[in-house]
Amino acid sequence: MNSATRQLSWTDFFTVAVRPRTYGSLLYLWLGFPLGLAYFVGLTVGISAGVPLTIIWIGLAVLLATFLAAWGAAGFERQLAIHLLGAHVPERVTHPVSDRPLARLRALLASPALWKGMAFLFLKFPVALATWIVSLVSLVVPVAFALIPLAWLVNPEEIHIGIGIWQPESFLGTLPFGIAGVLGLLVALHLQNGLGWFWARLAEWMLGSTAPTAPGAPGAPGASGAPGGEALEVPVQQSAAASTPAA
Repeated sequence: MNSATRQLSWTDFFTVAVRPRTYGSLLYLWLGFPLGLAYFVGLTVGISAGVPLTIIWIGLAVLLATFLAAWGAAGFERQLAIHLLGAHVPERVTHPVSDRPLARLRALLASPALWKGMAFLFLKFPVALATWIVSLVSLVVPVAFALIPLAWLVNPEEIHIGIGIWQPESFLGTLPFGIAGVLGLLVALHLQNGLGWFWARLAEWMLGSTAPTAPGAPGAPGASGAPGGEALEVPVQQSAAASTPAA
């Protein structure tokens, strides 16, 4: 049993390079910085321009447009987390008293999903910048090491590398650098998955109306059949007339 477990762990280590989830996490991390910057600039400009202008009512329209854009951006982030990271993000549920536009708007503004989503969008920029830098550095360094043997074959006179007093003087001498680079790259890909796991958990807690649930449970993504995982709960008005019991 120990041998099987040990073999499985080594298999997982080496197959990280062929898992689709690895590249989903990598894509999410590299999209995070530009998207986070756009969200931060848009929300900052919208709120800072809308609040002072509320005295002449134009600010209310600016703030409303900002809130609606934030709702759409949070929904987009929700779909990214679900499809790229495999996150189980709960539905975004509002509770309008009717299906009239004004009632739906009031329910949207009162929904916890809106305000948690805006907090996520504000956090996206600094946190995504940090995770993008970690992702970039962790990938560039091992790739550089892995390419040293190839660079030696192309132009050995321009390669000046070494560790302490050890200076490789042949192609075989560069192979340890290449092997270390390949192993380091595999470790870096596992790190991408770890960062993706962090973002998935953050999305589950901040991009839904409720706490995350298990897959397939009520409130899990896709449980309601809605493609976006969003629902509007409109109470059904019952007849005020009570049924008369039969004689």
